[in-house]
Amino acid sequence: MSLRSCAIIHPLHLELETAVFKGDQYMRYDVDADRGDDQSEGGLVYPAAVAGSWPGLLVAATPEPVDALAAYAKECADAIGVTVPDFDIDSSLGTTVPATNLIPVHAAYADASTCDRPNVLNGKCDHGSRFRVLVNTVDVFVVAHARKMGLSQGQYGDVAIIQHNKNNGATCFYQGALEDFGLSHDHNVKAPSKGVGDPAFWMTPSQIASSKFPCGSCHDNGPIIRSPYLAQITGPNQLPGAGDVTFNSDGQPYSFVGADFASWKSYKVEVSGNTCNGCHRMGVNNLSNIGIVPSNGTALDLGMKATDRTQVSKNPHSADSQIWMLPGQTTFQQSVADAAQAIQHCARQFRLGLPLPNSPISKP
Repeated sequence: MSLRSCAIIHPLHLELETAVFKGDQYMRYDVDADRGDDQSEGGLVYPAAVAGSWPGLLVAATPEPVDALAAYAKECADAIGVTVPDFDIDSSLGTTVPATNLIPVHAAYADASTCDRPNVLNGKCDHGSRFRVLVNTVDVFVVAHARKMGLSQGQYGDVAIIQHNKNNGATCFYQGALEDFGLSHDHNVKAPSKGVGDPAFWMTPSQIASSKFPCGSCHDNGPIIRSPYLAQITGPNQLPGAGDVTFNSDGQPYSFVGADFASWKSYKVEVSGNTCNGCHRMGVNNLSNIGIVPSNGTALDLGMKATDRTQVSKNPHSADSQIWMLPGQTTFQQSVADAAQAIQHCARQFRLGLPLPNSPISKP
């Protein structure tokens, strides 16, 4: 919490008395002695409450706090060059994410169901989820994803937005307020620039950064994870970069906006001659994610899921339910799985602080 001070100057005596405020309390500061004065005076012991001592100063001493999310949204708009608008998740301008070959056909979110392309966040065939591209120009994009999570019409368990500048790489994440996915959100979404809402709709930047599922712990090779779950969408709401096999690759900058995310770091993982590096980056990050949907990013986790023999909630690999990687590949290939494992091994060495194969090793 920041400290505030005010000075009262007596022109006749040229004495300077200063009061230092913290929250709803204050104490005197002796300028000449260069120290705080915590001594009792007239029965008053410092620090003292503003309300009980200076009731007329209370409003001035405790200004209205600035909404952290609104301030972050402005910083993002300045860095990225576009604002996030209000929008309706259920609008016809959005798209329902297909849950093809859902088994059982009327499965609810809590059921142990399978489908051709489940989401990879938590391995669910989340029937009724919605996706919308709010902005997509040559320079920027803004996308919104609402997870249904078995809720009723007009309600969603999770709403998230990604805002990105393709030229400078500046990226912002907005996350709907969650209590371990126990909250729901109305389909009418107010822009983050209008604040967290009352009751809270959005998480603040600091809440996202310190949460059990920080966005950068998955999104470490670029702003969008192009899993089959969202890559299957066609039309006006297809993922930005659709059809570009080099999306999230070298030469495409990527950075996080805001002081709350200054500690987030992502690193490219590269193994000479590796198939996975042929089209896009593989990333590793410095974030520790031990939340309810643990993930370690593209190199440590998603690359393995993309090439594995099976995937949670996914129907067996086939022409209708193709394996994630490589593009166009129908079923499991050991050589591709081995490539993902080599990337994972290198990333794990890095996370553990062990020497990498091409790192110099100091000799005693």
